[in-house]
Amino acid sequence: MEFTTGTKREKVIKSHQGWYIFVRMNTLKTFIARWKTPILFTVIFIIGIFARTWEYASMPPGLNVDEASIGVEAYYLYKFGMDRYGMTYPVHLISWGSGQNAFYAYLLIPFVALKGINAFSVRLPMMLAGILSMPLMFIAGKRLLGEKFALLTMFFMAISPWHIVNSRWAVESNIMPFLFLTGFTALTLANTKNWWFLVSSVFFALCLYAYGTAYAGVPIFLLLTVPLLLKLKRITLRQVIIGAVVFLLLAFPILLFIAVNTFKLETIHLGMTTIPRLPVEARYETMAAVFGESPFAAIAENARIMSDVLWKQSDAFPWNFVEPFGYFYKVTFPLVLVGFLLTLPFKFIKENRVERWFIAAWMFAAFVVGLIHPVNLTRLNLVFTPILFCVALLFLDLEPRLPRIIPAAVGVFFITFLFFNRAYHGEEYKKVTSAVFNEGIIPAIEYAAEKSEPDSLICFTDEHYSLYIYVLLTQKSHPSEYVDDLQWIAPSDPADPARTLLALKQFRFKPDACLSDPNAVYILTLKESPPNTSIAYKEKKFVKFVVHLPK
Repeated sequence: MEFTTGTKREKVIKSHQGWYIFVRMNTLKTFIARWKTPILFTVIFIIGIFARTWEYASMPPGLNVDEASIGVEAYYLYKFGMDRYGMTYPVHLISWGSGQNAFYAYLLIPFVALKGINAFSVRLPMMLAGILSMPLMFIAGKRLLGEKFALLTMFFMAISPWHIVNSRWAVESNIMPFLFLTGFTALTLANTKNWWFLVSSVFFALCLYAYGTAYAGVPIFLLLTVPLLLKLKRITLRQVIIGAVVFLLLAFPILLFIAVNTFKLETIHLGMTTIPRLPVEARYETMAAVFGESPFAAIAENARIMSDVLWKQSDAFPWNFVEPFGYFYKVTFPLVLVGFLLTLPFKFIKENRVERWFIAAWMFAAFVVGLIHPVNLTRLNLVFTPILFCVALLFLDLEPRLPRIIPAAVGVFFITFLFFNRAYHGEEYKKVTSAVFNEGIIPAIEYAAEKSEPDSLICFTDEHYSLYIYVLLTQKSHPSEYVDDLQWIAPSDPADPARTLLALKQFRFKPDACLSDPNAVYILTLKESPPNTSIAYKEKKFVKFVVHLPK
């Protein structure tokens, strides 16, 4: 029998250890290679969910008048089967006078039915749409240019300041980018052996009920993409015909609405459905260059406004962006332009020319919207998703020449994303949005209505517009109780959508309108005082508002 010497034993042990390490390293590499995409997808998804749910419903504080309006409409449709003007199931809402898109109101019905009209319920569908947009971005990106591109575009959407802000408050037009992305994703999946083209037709038709800019954006995008898919035999003529029929059937009510208001026809009732004639000029008419006296001059001016908004990444409305981050970290528009050029069918682009054209078509559709309408960050919301595609495409094409460009870009963007979140949830931005979202007005109205005498008037400050919507939100009166008595002051500017209401039941919307009532209760801003100086008042503060009760 031979005994292994110490030296030989050490060699055997080291050999086994080396083999063990080699096996472990290869197992780890295999594991990473297999699960890299799911792990990165999950990490990005968690980051995006966190950015959209942290301090959800309390940030922005309060409830914007457009959020309150769409919440009221959803509640009235649920409770009474009509909008706040007594019209049964309208395809487009009258709202402030020149119209408000109806899709989000109908989507909102089950949420307000369960939770009432408040920031939590009104914003919940928008937040969920923002979360669902991220996997849609991944699916579309993977279908277009592969997994790396898919993860990068999903990451850019997860950390996009525009998309985060968009997902956290519920102006009804914010839902349109989600519907368009859903239709776009379905279109990228469409082939001759499935029905994804039909799905895309449904969602593109729904866009028409989500925001008026889709009236131009959707047809232009479809005209730039569907004939090409048909020519390349990716879809069949039969699929196109069926999709077109479904699209037109779904779009028919909104086409009727456009016809009624363009040609000044009377309101149409189709069973329980209403095609309303708006009491003032429709919003799409007052803003569209084609309806003006000098369309070419208007288009040139709109182009200037659009380029200014895209370059500066800001507008006049603080609820649309957070300084200094813009819609995608302020200095990125040159990257967008280069990425957009890479979507065009130039000769030096050899691969995936059709897939790149999908992105270009979306950009062209958004640019046409910007030429027709004078835009801000809300009206131009169709452009920001393809902007993320363009930035991701630039980095993808740079990677073969600069192998570390994507990790470096991800690192830089993630750091700026952290600073954005700090600013968004900081006191300065909270202070700004608190003012424009009328924080405190809802509890102030509830308190004033509870404490006032049954026959006394309740008078509002006229420093804020359209506060009557919060009265409807809190009182929930049936339209038959007030709609015949509404008196409006027509806007001096026909492009202004907001008519001024004089009175709604016992509520008055100018402080001087209550001078004749010594028992009147006043809801004013912090700097205002009741006009009747001979009466002593007890004051109770509600954030930005003060209720003055006569002693």
